Amino acid sequence: MTDQPPSPSPCWPAPTPTASAGIESDERVLATTAQLVAAVERSLDCRLDEDDLEELLLELDRRSYVEWVTVTRTGEYVWDLTDAPDRIADAVAVALVSRLCAWLEGER
Repeated sequence: MTDQPPSPSPCWPAPTPTASAGIESDERVLATTAQLVAAVERSLDCRLDEDDLEELLLELDRRSYVEWVTVTRTGEYVWDLTDAPDRIADAVAVALVSRLCAWLEGER
């Protein structure tokens, strides 16, 4: 993993450090990697490695499923997850239909 975060989406202003990131800001859903780890651990009652999740989030950012928006003063990434569930669900649906069609065509 590189030392620098990916470039934010061109529709967002240039990143600026913030004091802290809240879970919600206006209508957007924002969270740091640490906040996401805590939420997953609480919800699923399992341990999650923050570095592994951050790598996954960076890859999801590269593919436009989540958006990296800024870095806090403590160096944590802040992620915009507002449309992430819909984007990820759409991608899974497309992949599933594609594989199902290929499987059905192979059955003929």
